[in-house]
Amino acid sequence: MPSTLKDNLDNLQNLARERTVKTQNIEFDLETIIKRIEKGIIKLDPDYQRRHRWSDELSSRLIESLLLNIPVPVIYISQDVDVDEEADDDVARFTIIDGQQRLTAIYRFMKGELELAGLETLKAVNGLRYKQLPPFLLRRLDERTVKCLRIDSTLDPQVKYDIFERLNTGSVKLEAQELRNATTRGPFNDALKRMASDTNFRKMLQIPLDDPDSSAKVKKMEDLELVLRFFALRNGQYKDLSKGLKNFLTEKMDNFNHLSTDEIAEMEKEFKEHMSFLEHALGSTSFAKYSVQNGKIIKRMSSFNAAVFDAVSVGAFDYFTRDQIKSKDPAAISRFQHHHLLFEDLDFFSAVSGATADTSKVKYRIEKMIEHLAQ
Repeated sequence: MPSTLKDNLDNLQNLARERTVKTQNIEFDLETIIKRIEKGIIKLDPDYQRRHRWSDELSSRLIESLLLNIPVPVIYISQDVDVDEEADDDVARFTIIDGQQRLTAIYRFMKGELELAGLETLKAVNGLRYKQLPPFLLRRLDERTVKCLRIDSTLDPQVKYDIFERLNTGSVKLEAQELRNATTRGPFNDALKRMASDTNFRKMLQIPLDDPDSSAKVKKMEDLELVLRFFALRNGQYKDLSKGLKNFLTEKMDNFNHLSTDEIAEMEKEFKEHMSFLEHALGSTSFAKYSVQNGKIIKRMSSFNAAVFDAVSVGAFDYFTRDQIKSKDPAAISRFQHHHLLFEDLDFFSAVSGATADTSKVKYRIEKMIEHLAQ
């Protein structure tokens, strides 16, 4: 065998050995797994996971499956701390790689937070909570176990993220930002979550301030993606958009994660200032979409539109100075007057309607907004 081929095979063998994942099949009864979640031994919502999105009806169907002894998918658990190592009380030894929605549903029900709804087989228990179940059904849950695949991430923490990505890539259940949250980790990803909670931003996104977690935008991390879009496209960066918005945003997020703490802190400050400026100038419907004819608004088609968000937020940021935005300069605000006339432009209307991620449409809607402000 030629030495080059032998060396390549040796390297391949070493790489395969290094990256082979160590796993162990285990089963937990429900009571044990709930206690471990309560004690913080198992972390139910690690940073790379999506937010809980299951409806009460979907959660109830899982509980019904458990009551009927119907098999449920395996739950992937990452072992992050070796069993023999000492760890602080607030450090989880295990995190959930895949199965967060299922375990959250089980936890909510067994803690009395979920009322069964929409069941078709066990209709009689609709409307009941855990402690209200008949004794024989409670015994079934007590004896029910869930199968888990425990993955050793103690030697290489990257393992759990790689597995998460492989389990979910191509899945229609994950939105693009949910996958970025899992696979493009770093300080900017953390900052996105802080910025997305800004009061003015939430007002303009039509996210209820008293219950933001009920918003579909929050559940699917669309709010985080919009913050990312703003930073990825501003300062003329939208002109560099050439290979699709999705990949463009992922690359930008990776780049932003390598910025310094001070740079990210300054970006957070700019974002809050800009959202305050826009809310002051245009109100809670800053990113609304309109139907306009003969210079008059026929109707407001939506109170929020993501493509309009691009046009207004990026266009305004790129046109006005930092001082104008920070001071809420009245002269700057007056530039927004009659901005609804943009929607009468058929090309602009098209750029905020259908296939809005098209690169030419992204560029067009931002540049038209800048043109309008410059008039």
